[in-house]
Amino acid sequence: MPATPTGIIVIWNDIGEDMREQFHQWHSLEHIPERVAIPGFMRGQRWFAEAASPQYLTTYLTRDPAVLTSQAYLSRLNQPTPWTLSTVAAFRHTCRAAGAILWQAGPGDGSGGCMLTARISAPGIDPATLAASWSHGVLRQMAAADGVGYVRLVASATSASRLPTAERAIRTGDVDEPDLIVLIEGFGVPAQLRSAYEAAATDAPLLSAARVDLYSLQFGRTA
Repeated sequence: MPATPTGIIVIWNDIGEDMREQFHQWHSLEHIPERVAIPGFMRGQRWFAEAASPQYLTTYLTRDPAVLTSQAYLSRLNQPTPWTLSTVAAFRHTCRAAGAILWQAGPGDGSGGCMLTARISAPGIDPATLAASWSHGVLRQMAAADGVGYVRLVASATSASRLPTAERAIRTGDVDEPDLIVLIEGFGVPAQLRSAYEAAATDAPLLSAARVDLYSLQFGRTA
C-alpha cells in the first residue's frame, strides 16, 4: 500500500451453515473486489477461525475515515446486488465497526496470516487520550513481540458504524460495535499474538476485560 491508511472497517459475523459455500464465493469473487474498487479503499481481507465467535472477520483499510461515509461508498451500500441480497440475509451475530486508526506501528507492513482482535468497551473514555497513554507502553510492547507484524488501535464512530443503508436493512440481529478495537496482525502463529496481547494486558485493565479472538487469513485483495 503506497500510503498509510487511517480509516478502517472491522466486521465480525457468522453465516448460516447452508450458506457457507455461497458466502465464500460471493465474498471472494464479488464483495471484496467491489469494495476495494471504491475510491479510498486500500485493502480488504477475510479471516476465519473455528473457535472464534463470530467465526468470520472482515477488515477494510481506507485512505482516511472520510471514505467511510463518502458518496461513492454510500451509493454502493444502497444498491446491493442480487448476490449480496441473498447472502447477507444469512448473516448472523454481525458486529460492524467503522472508524479511525488512532495508532499503528510494527516491524512489518501490516500483512500477515493471522489476526488477533480485542473488542473493548470503554464508554466515557476519550480515545485520543487513551491512545496517547498507551502509545509508548502496551501498544509498543505488543508491536515488539515475536511473530507480530503490525498493531493498530481503532476507535469506532457511531455515525460510520451504523449507517442506515439498504445493505444493513437486509441483516437482522446485529450486535453493537465496541468502543475501541486492538488489532494485532502477525506473520507467525496465532498463539504468539495471544501471548503478546496477554503480556501487555497485565498493565491495562481495559485490555484484560476485552473480548479476544484469533483468526487466520482466508482471502485478501489490495486496490
